[in-house]
Amino acid sequence: FLDVGLQRTTTGARIFGALKGACDGGLDIPHSARRFPGSSRESKEDKVNAEFHRKYIFAGHVAEYMAKLKGDDEERYHRQFSKYIALNIEGSQLEEMWKKAH
Repeated sequence: FLDVGLQRTTTGARIFGALKGACDGGLDIPHSARRFPGSSRESKEDKVNAEFHRKYIFAGHVAEYMAKLKGDDEERYHRQFSKYIALNIEGSQLEEMWKKAH
C-alpha cells in the first residue's frame, strides 16, 4: 500500500499523480484508478483519462500558465519564467522539449 504520511488524499491530489507514475513504471501498488488526477468521481469504472495525463506530462499546463501570465502581468511573467526567456523557450515549445527528454 502507498503510505502518504500527512498528505491530503483528495481525489486528484499530486500524491496520486506520483502513484500513477509508479504504477506505470511497473511497481505493483494496490490502488483505484478513480483517485488519479482527471478521473471522474461519478464513474464507477477505473478508467484513466489519458489526454489529461498527457497534458501534464508534456507541460501543457505550464504553457497555458505562461500564456495567461504573459497577457495578464508582463513583469511577473518575466520574473517567473526568466530562465525560459534567457534560453528563448516559448510555451509552445515545451511539449517538443519534453518529448525529446523522454
